[in-house]
Amino acid sequence: MYLLDTNIVSELRRPKPHKGVLNWIADIPADELFMSAVTVGEIQAGIEITREQDADKAEELEVWLGKVLTSYNVLAMDAAAFREWARLKHRQSDTLIEDAMIAATALMHKLTIVTRNVNDFAQLGVKIVNPFERQPERAESSSEDMS
Repeated sequence: MYLLDTNIVSELRRPKPHKGVLNWIADIPADELFMSAVTVGEIQAGIEITREQDADKAEELEVWLGKVLTSYNVLAMDAAAFREWARLKHRQSDTLIEDAMIAATALMHKLTIVTRNVNDFAQLGVKIVNPFERQPERAESSSEDMS
């Protein structure tokens, strides 16, 4: 099961989303895809910035986010997740605050993070999938298992 990072959810909003992302999402059953409440907050923060410049565009994004929220299971951060976040965040850069929250959510629910932001999440010890890069063929995986 998978936790979609903010950059993956945002990619789906683009006029021409990356084919690798679209293909990857299409291959995964909807009930195996989750989103963190942190991602919702990051997107809402972007909408508020947009609102200062273009209220109509912000409203369009609000409608889109509303649809997204009905499409994916959103996981909140509870006390256990915040404790895990504090462990992950300890002695890390302040630029990783939100990523560490998303990573903590993934760890608590035993999810793989789907992201383009591989380097930051790699520091946090979580499983990662990057659908922007070509995924290895299943046959190759099987042949490796047989050796």
